[in-house]
Amino acid sequence: MKEEFYKLFNIPEHPLTITDEQEREEIKNEIYQRLRQSIDRQQSPKRKPIARIWRLRYQAAAILIGVCTLFIGYSYYRSTQNTPKYITVKAGKGEVLEISLPDQSKVTLNSATSIRYPAKFTSTRDIYLEEGEAYFDVTHDKSKPFIVHSGGISTRVLGTAFNIKAYKSLPNITVTVTRGRVQVAEKNTLNILKPDEQLTFNKDAHKAFTKKVKSANNMAWTHGDFNLDGVYFNEIMLAIANRFGVKVIYDPKVFINCENSIRFTKKQSLTDVLQVLKTIQPVHYTLKKDAVLITGKPCD
Repeated sequence: MKEEFYKLFNIPEHPLTITDEQEREEIKNEIYQRLRQSIDRQQSPKRKPIARIWRLRYQAAAILIGVCTLFIGYSYYRSTQNTPKYITVKAGKGEVLEISLPDQSKVTLNSATSIRYPAKFTSTRDIYLEEGEAYFDVTHDKSKPFIVHSGGISTRVLGTAFNIKAYKSLPNITVTVTRGRVQVAEKNTLNILKPDEQLTFNKDAHKAFTKKVKSANNMAWTHGDFNLDGVYFNEIMLAIANRFGVKVIYDPKVFINCENSIRFTKKQSLTDVLQVLKTIQPVHYTLKKDAVLITGKPCD
C-alpha cells in the first residue's frame, strides 16, 4: 500500500532525508494538489447533472430579473403618465400679471407673487398660491370645484370672483369676495363669505375673523393703484418694496403698533409715495440706490 502511494505521486520510497522545511512544504502542497485532481476526476461524471441544474437555475433567474425589470419599467411609465404636469407662474417685483387657466378662469397676480396649477384639470381645479396676492375670476363649473390652497387654508368656490393675500412675511392671510360666495377652511370651515366680506386668518394663532369691506378698494392693485385700509406698518412697507422693487430697511419693533391707511396710484413715484407716508406718520426716509431706510418714533 505504501509503495503504491509513493509510486502514485512519484515520491522516493524513503524520503526520510528531507530536512529543509521549505522543501517539505513544497512536497506537502504537491501531494495535496494531486489528491485534489484525483478526487475531481473521480467525481466529474456526477457533477455534470449538478452543473446542468445550476445552469437552468441561472437561466430562470435571468428570465425572472428581466420580467421584473420590464414590470418595474412599465409601472414607472404608467405612474409618470398619470402624474399631472404643473405650471408655475411668477410675477416679479413691480409687475402685475394676468393669466388664463385651463378652464378659462382669469387670475391677476400682484407683485412678487407665485402660483402653481395643473396643465389640465381633472375632477377638481386645484390652484396653489405659493406666495403673494392674486385676484381670481372663476369660470362656473359645478362639476369641478375650484380650490385655492394658500398658507394652510383652502378657499373653495363654484363660480365667483375673489382676492387672496398670502405673503409669507405677513402674519395674516386675507380673503375678500367681490362676487358670488366662497368657503374658507383650515381643517374645518372658517366661514362662508358673501360679496364685500373679508376674512382675516392669523397663521400663528389659527384664528379668523370676518368683517364688511368695500371690495373694490381691495382690488385697486389690479389696475396698478394701491388702497390699503387699516393695515399695519409692515404691510405698507411690503407693498412699497414689491411695487418699486426696492429693499425697505426699518426696525419692525419700533413700528409694531402703527396702523394706518394709505392710497397711491400707478403714476406716483417712489418719492411721491414716501412723501405721502410722511403725512400720515412721523417718519424719516433716506434713499440709497435700490434701498430705502425708514426711521421714526413708535406709535402708541
